[in-house]
Amino acid sequence: MEDSLKTTYNLRSRIFYGFILAVSDLIFLALSCFLAYYIRFFSDVIGKATYNISYGYVIYSIVIIISIIIILFLFRLYDLKCIYRGPVFYPKAILSVFLSTVIIYYLARFISGLYFSRLYVGLLFAFGVILLFISRFVIGVFTKRIFRAIGIPYDDLVVGIVDNLKILKSLRRAHKKVIYGLILVLNDIIFLAIAFFLSYYLRFYIGILGEVAKVYYIEANYSFYSIVFILSAVLIFSIFRLYNWDQIYKGSGYYSRIVKGIIINIIVIIMAGYIFELFTFSRKWILLLFIFSTFLILTSRLIIELTTIKLLRKLDIKSETIIVGVGENANRIEDSFRKYSMEGDTILGYVDKKSKILKNKRYCMDFNVLGYLEDIREVIYKNKIQRVIISAPEYNYREILEILEKIKGIDISILVFPGFFEFSIKRMNMREIAGIPLMQVSNIGFFGFNLFLKNLTDYLLGSIIFLFFIPIYIFVGLAIKMDSKGPVFYQQKRYTKDCKEFYMYKFRSMYIDADQRIKELEGYNEADGPLFKIKNDPRITRVGRFIRRFSIDELPQIINIFKGELSLVGPRPPLPCEVKKYDEWEIKRMNVKQGVTGLWQVSGRSELSFEEMARLDLYYIQNWSIGMDINIILKTIPAVIFSRGAY
Repeated sequence: MEDSLKTTYNLRSRIFYGFILAVSDLIFLALSCFLAYYIRFFSDVIGKATYNISYGYVIYSIVIIISIIIILFLFRLYDLKCIYRGPVFYPKAILSVFLSTVIIYYLARFISGLYFSRLYVGLLFAFGVILLFISRFVIGVFTKRIFRAIGIPYDDLVVGIVDNLKILKSLRRAHKKVIYGLILVLNDIIFLAIAFFLSYYLRFYIGILGEVAKVYYIEANYSFYSIVFILSAVLIFSIFRLYNWDQIYKGSGYYSRIVKGIIINIIVIIMAGYIFELFTFSRKWILLLFIFSTFLILTSRLIIELTTIKLLRKLDIKSETIIVGVGENANRIEDSFRKYSMEGDTILGYVDKKSKILKNKRYCMDFNVLGYLEDIREVIYKNKIQRVIISAPEYNYREILEILEKIKGIDISILVFPGFFEFSIKRMNMREIAGIPLMQVSNIGFFGFNLFLKNLTDYLLGSIIFLFFIPIYIFVGLAIKMDSKGPVFYQQKRYTKDCKEFYMYKFRSMYIDADQRIKELEGYNEADGPLFKIKNDPRITRVGRFIRRFSIDELPQIINIFKGELSLVGPRPPLPCEVKKYDEWEIKRMNVKQGVTGLWQVSGRSELSFEEMARLDLYYIQNWSIGMDINIILKTIPAVIFSRGAY
């Protein structure tokens, strides 16, 4: 690219372009200084207005503008050959403003004794970065259009935020991890500083939570420990692997590690204050600091996570993954990734031992086999693989060690599937006893205090739901009576815990001869397994179609909850004819009380296959908790309102 630019743009043109950028930066940086000074000292928006101009501020504003331009020049951000080459301008611009602001702040403090307002410095940095970005972005867009209009080649130039982000796709995996980690570090520093300021401001300036300070400045001890607090938080987060892309996945305890890190950090700061300075912190300030830190870090990181996922999808950046081991487990892994993965993963294919693939050619035809296990390094390099999932049930201990040895030294993420689809990571914990790595599984289930807590939740929430929907009961009952002949309620024989029969109550949504017409409609069944479902079932009444769409027909099942036959959350209660067709593993879903709603309800409802529904039920049974029940209930509300998978 540089050679083409040298032949196309002469030195005079490049100097002229650099001059335009310098003038633009000069104007907008001066505007940043003015806005920061005006908001801080000439308005009551932030702090008390003083309505005077300090010449020290004016002099150092000029110095800071010049220093930013000099640093930008040293970073080669006035050279046409380097300005738009990949995502380099934006971090360099931020660093230029930051370094200049810090340098001038301490120069003024130690040379002339001028103490800048911290709010002024913060505003100056924010306005400087924002206006610098906007002005450079506008110039870049117009430059690209002018080049296109006059026929100057610009194919290698990358202009604008979106275009710069596209370069991320070509970056190496290690570089992507570093960029993401730096973004998280910067995010944590900024929001931890904001948390410190907010907690101090509420505690000592406003007086809502304590006596207003007589002198309105941040004490030296608090100021010093705020820096220690931020630096130690970043260190603790690093120890907890909260800046490593490979460790940031749903189900990995990511957000709980953040909360633990903040708690440990605050404890460390308190101990440091007592031991080294004999300085006692305000307990109310510490409480506010914990609340603000937790809220701001969790919220900001969630936004970054969602933005990253959206950006990966927009730029079509995927973590190319291969599965080692052809078999049923590998097939289920691919199916789960295809349906539920949010991180932009895609399963490119499989590798396995050459002898196994050649021996089972017909079976392996259903899998996209990329190569043999013996040549796995070549497969990884050829397909630019970033993640390898080893299906452990397909191999013995020594074979897994050999696989790990084959891919040692390659910059990829390696995951080993242990063979437990129905176990949540929250239930499992790795331990080492006598040098042996062991997986400890929490002994949870529907017994003892857990059973009491679940029943108590059922009765309390069931009572609230029943009272809240009394008007709906009356209205729906009248509508059913007016729409078709027959009773308002429909009793259907179902099975609950231990295959015990009971009659489940529902609002009648079908004509009274619906059960007799099943045989004539069996050929139209759209569900698999033992289920019977028809999307446009002719047996459903007009009112019935509406109440089924929003699951209003399920409301009378609150009566079954009061009778102890159903739980609010649990597996779907099956028909006796369905249970007769269950396989041995599917019958395990009958080990607990069935529920009005469940994981099947919030994961697709009628769109799920029977096998998927059964596996979700088994996952729920194996990993139950009150928190999971509450989460399912909350997710049920939008699933019902938006009629997802209902018919």
